[in-house]
Amino acid sequence: MDNNFWLEIVKLLSSFATPIVVVVLGVFVLRRIESVKAEVARQSDFHKKWAEQFFGSCQDFLCALEYELAILTMLVGLVKPNDDFGTDLQKEIPRLHLKLSELELRIRRCVVFAPKTGPQVAREASICIKLVGKLIALKQGNVDEIINRMNMFNLSVRRAHAEMLGVGGTEQNVPAENAEPR
Repeated sequence: MDNNFWLEIVKLLSSFATPIVVVVLGVFVLRRIESVKAEVARQSDFHKKWAEQFFGSCQDFLCALEYELAILTMLVGLVKPNDDFGTDLQKEIPRLHLKLSELELRIRRCVVFAPKTGPQVAREASICIKLVGKLIALKQGNVDEIINRMNMFNLSVRRAHAEMLGVGGTEQNVPAENAEPR
């Protein structure tokens, strides 16, 4: 009877201890899960901020490029390109080209967070700038080729942005026209 008594005591203690152990373990597991969730949220915020800056820089790059092309197209069509209006347009070109170079550098700095698809974005931005520079220097060129490269840039940006955010989209087909313009 003595053994049964102690056996009953052990059973009673274990019936009380089991829920307490489960609660304590549950609290530890929940704390760990919350810690991991907080870390993931911090990392996600970091990537979101860089992806937003990258996307904004790419949009600014395209807008500046469009504006520069519009000015160049306007200058070609002017009867008197050296009048006051034409001179003002001509003064705007170096400022825009400087802005494009600044934005290209910012884009190159941001693509580090898209190691698979980011280099294509940097290449396309560089090609766009080279084509516009050629258009300015030679006073001739193919605007459609520049627009095509702008479209390639845009598609590359979409893929890199998706990669930065860790969402689908990096597997989308984007023509790999990496060849430098002549």
